Amino acid sequence: MSAATHFPSSFPVPDPTLRAHRRRELAMARALGVGVGLFLILWGPLSLSRWLGQGPGWANFEAGYFIFYGILLALPYGRVRSDKQWKRLMVMLTAASVVFVFVLVFDVLYIANLFVQNAQPNAAPTGELGALYANADDSGPPLPLPVLNCALVFLALMQAPAAYFSRHPEQMD
Repeated sequence: MSAATHFPSSFPVPDPTLRAHRRRELAMARALGVGVGLFLILWGPLSLSRWLGQGPGWANFEAGYFIFYGILLALPYGRVRSDKQWKRLMVMLTAASVVFVFVLVFDVLYIANLFVQNAQPNAAPTGELGALYANADDSGPPLPLPVLNCALVFLALMQAPAAYFSRHPEQMD
């Protein structure tokens, strides 16, 4: 077989059925984004109780950021008429998504550190991820898996492309 068979110079335009299918998938991705946004708006104030009195400054920032990011996710990007306003919202959504990932990573590390400290009251505070697992011996409970945080990261990072391609579906081809 020749290379031309595998890599055509011009890709065929997808049929209307495929385009309709892609629009449904984008609509479902955005619906998930709105759901995550509403969840974060509710979870923001409730997350304050998870910190058990540790780091009130960070807890307040995290709760406020969850609410801010939840509102940003729940915005109806498909109904924004002005291109200038839509571009600003897309930049905000993209930047806020990146910051959200860092907030959740810090959240997991800090909670893991608290978990190790509560399991071993005499252990010295550490700032390294490897030290968290090195300090956890077999006598204490295992560190919890951050399944919710991982799912939220995946869904959050999916929202900027979903909002973009909802506005410009021709760019997917």
